[in-house]
Amino acid sequence: MRRFAQTSVSILGFTFGLFFCMVGTLKVYPGLVPDIQKQLVEAFPRHAEVSPLNMIGIKPDPATYMFAIGVAEIALGLLLIVGPPAVKLLSNILLLLIMVGAVHAHVVQADGKLAPAAVCFVGLGFRLLLATSFPTYAIVDDEDKKGK
Repeated sequence: MRRFAQTSVSILGFTFGLFFCMVGTLKVYPGLVPDIQKQLVEAFPRHAEVSPLNMIGIKPDPATYMFAIGVAEIALGLLLIVGPPAVKLLSNILLLLIMVGAVHAHVVQADGKLAPAAVCFVGLGFRLLLATSFPTYAIVDDEDKKGK
C-alpha cells in the first residue's frame, strides 16, 4: 500500500506541477494565447474585488494580482515537480491556499467557472493527504531496527 501511495503522490505532484506551470505561464505572458489572456484580463478585476486580501485591508491591482498569482503558480509548480519531499509538501500547501482563494472568488461571483478550481483543490488536498500519510522519507522504520 505504501508503494502505491508514494507512486500516486509522485504522479499527482508531477501532473499538478506541470498544470500549474502552464496556467501560471498563461497569467504571466500576455501574448502566449490571446483568447485565454482576454478572459483572464476580464476576470481578474472581479477576482481582485473579492480577494481574501481585502479582508486585511489590501486592495490588489488586478494586473499585479494576476502576475503575482502566475509567478507563484510557476514557482510552486516547479517545486512540486523537482523539489525535495519537504519542499514539495510546502508547495502543495501553498498551492492549496491559492486554490482556496480561487474557489472563494468563483463561489462569491457565481460565474459558473468553479469546476477547475474545485478539482485542483480536491486533487491537491488528496495529494497532501497521501503525502502526509505515507511520507517518502522515514526517520526510522521498525524493519530498519530489526535489520540492524
